[in-house]
Amino acid sequence: MSYKVTLDKIAETVKEVITNSGEGLEIETEDFGWINHRYLSKHFRIAHIERYSDKNLEVLHITTFPNETSQNPIFGFDVITTDKKPLAAFLDYSPTVSNIVYQSSRSFDSLYKLPDWANNIFSKSAIAIVPNDQDLETLSEIVVDAYKNYIDLCLSEIINLEYDKLEIKNRQNYYCEEQQKNQRTYNVLKAKLGEDRARYFMSEILFPKIG
Repeated sequence: MSYKVTLDKIAETVKEVITNSGEGLEIETEDFGWINHRYLSKHFRIAHIERYSDKNLEVLHITTFPNETSQNPIFGFDVITTDKKPLAAFLDYSPTVSNIVYQSSRSFDSLYKLPDWANNIFSKSAIAIVPNDQDLETLSEIVVDAYKNYIDLCLSEIINLEYDKLEIKNRQNYYCEEQQKNQRTYNVLKAKLGEDRARYFMSEILFPKIG
């Protein structure tokens, strides 16, 4: 199975979880030249599935942000490949005001050295690897399980008034600010969209802050 097909399959499975279990309703997203699906739900603030395909580069990016009153973490999953090999993969429940983490029972050998901005926001249980083909197959199974568990968290949540809305806002916005420091993502977008549109895509589509 090609990497493109593998990433498409993961994206489609997560989409089904969002629209069925998570009761997500797709909202309109302007055309940037590749696939972007965004969803709103009473169970989360926004979910985003991005499938970028250009020449020999394949990217799958999935995020889900909890509601503004929720202590839940932020879900993030990314896979980057060429047409010949996987380059990097990341999976995390990034903490906001709670210590809920996703702890995978699988282990991986080839770890990816995270930049400072990622270390600032990822949990200590984050998966960050340079995957081989077997790792990518394993991740394809893990991410579906992780995402279903995440949506279950959102569905079962009872609003806890002990959590300060301002603190939740600050933590979610800090996550977005740190993600927007990803120079590699910005450079790819800049080459494709130009500087202004690249910054707009990162701040308004990929990592939208709470206003």
